[in-house]
Formats: sequence, C-alpha cells, structure tokens
Amino acid sequence: MRNFPLSRGTVAGILKGYGGLSAAVYTEVYSALLRNSSSKLLLFLALGVPALSLLMMYFIRPCTPSLGEDSSESYHFLFVQVASIVLGVYVLTTTILEDVFSLNVLVSYTLLIIMVVLLMAPLAIPVKMTFYPSNRGKLGVSNVSVQDDSSAENSEPLLTPLSSSANLGSFQEGDEISEVDMLLAEGEGAVKKKRRPRRGEDFKFTEAMVKADFWLLFLVYFFGVGSGVTVLNNLAQIGIAQGLHDTKILLSLFSFCNFVGRLGGGVISEYFVRCDPSTS
Repeated sequence: MRNFPLSRGTVAGILKGYGGLSAAVYTEVYSALLRNSSSKLLLFLALGVPALSLLMMYFIRPCTPSLGEDSSESYHFLFVQVASIVLGVYVLTTTILEDVFSLNVLVSYTLLIIMVVLLMAPLAIPVKMTFYPSNRGKLGVSNVSVQDDSSAENSEPLLTPLSSSANLGSFQEGDEISEVDMLLAEGEGAVKKKRRPRRGEDFKFTEAMVKADFWLLFLVYFFGVGSGVTVLNNLAQIGIAQGLHDTKILLSLFSFCNFVGRLGGGVISEYFVRCDPSTS
C-alpha cells in the first residue's frame, strides 16, 4: 500500500480479488493436476504452498512511491485488472467444461498450463519496466542527482542556533535536564514534542488498540470477510447436503463471485476517493 499511495483502493481490490479467486484456482489444480486425489491435495497444501511463498519472498522489494500522477501506472493497474478478469472467466469456464465433458489427460494439462500463464500475466509489467524503462524514470534520477549536487554546494547553515540550545546543554548526549529547560526548548522549536501517530501513519499494537478506527475495521472485517470464509469452507458440505455429488462448479462459481465483489469494491472505493473534493 505504501508503494502506491495514490491508488490504494485499486491495489487493495487486486490483492483481495486474487485471494478470492484462489479457491477456483485450487479447484482447477485439484481436478486437472491432482486428479481428484485428497491426499495429494493435502500434500500440495502442506509443502507446495509454503515453498512457493518462500521462493516469492526474494522478489518482494520496497520501492520509492511516486508523489505525482503517472499515466503508465494507471495502464499497468488496468492491465492487471483485465488479466485477473480473464483468469476468473477462464477458470470458471474450464471447470464447467471438465464437468460436462470427459477430457483426457493431455487436454487437462494444456488447460492447466494456460491457467498458469494467465496467473503469471502481471509479471509482464516488471519485465517490461526492466528492459524498457520509461523516460520519466530517467528524468527522475537526473533530477535527484542535480538536487543532491546543489544541496552539497549549499551546505552552510541558514539559521543560527536558538537560545534554547544553551538550556539543553548536552541533551543529545543523554544528560539529565530540568523540566523548565525542556519546556523552553519545546516552545522555541529546538525539541519536537513527541505526539501520538495520526490516521494514515504507523501505529504500535498498543496504540491501535485504543483507537475507534481499529475496532471499526476489525468488526467490519470480522463479520464481512469472516462470514464469507465460513461459507466457503463449508460450501462442499452444503452442496452435498442439497444433493450435489460434484461441488467443483459450486466452489468455482462462489470463488468467481467473491473475486468480482472484491475487485469491484476496490475500484468503486478508489473512484469515490478521487471524486471527493476533500481528498484532493
């Protein structure tokens, strides 16, 4: 979220959307690759998912967020959103085809490979930015170097020390000072008074526990997302209780609708944030 401060709603919708679509992806892997084997699925969840997570940790890097509007960033987000929608429609379609028709192993593996390619489609953005960097990035680097050179030349202090520095004495070295000297230093601006973090800043756990925003978000997330996860975890049992022998289509359909709701929620929230004049 810090990497894209101007598109937080879009980023949240994409991340949550792919999370909602994961059930349909696992259903496709279960039917095509694992051949409906519960033991192989448990082994894949126990070893395969942690291994993939550990491998992907190497590619997670913090980046410097852009403070202004970037046209290429909006196109990149649009590409990821379109790729995720295509992936969701494709997974739902292949699940229905595998249930209606009896596909052989070769066709199932081919459909699975296409799904993996669509799943990895967002990687085209960093690859494109690596091999074909935009001119805006080059200009940004040159501007930063020019600013560094100018700041190095003008290294002389512009302000004289305040009179409170005498009151502080060796405060930076850890010596004790009186409360009166500290108040004088705070009043003259030599020492910044420690304040609690505000909305949008980093909170410690104990600081967040006393905020109403934390409990509001917690309760909304608990009742909203928790109910959906509970239904998803018991969806197969619900389908069997209703007389369904194969619940793969039901799982994929629920996952696809979950994905659409999460992705659409991020897009709608971002739209209202940008339309609100108080946020501009």
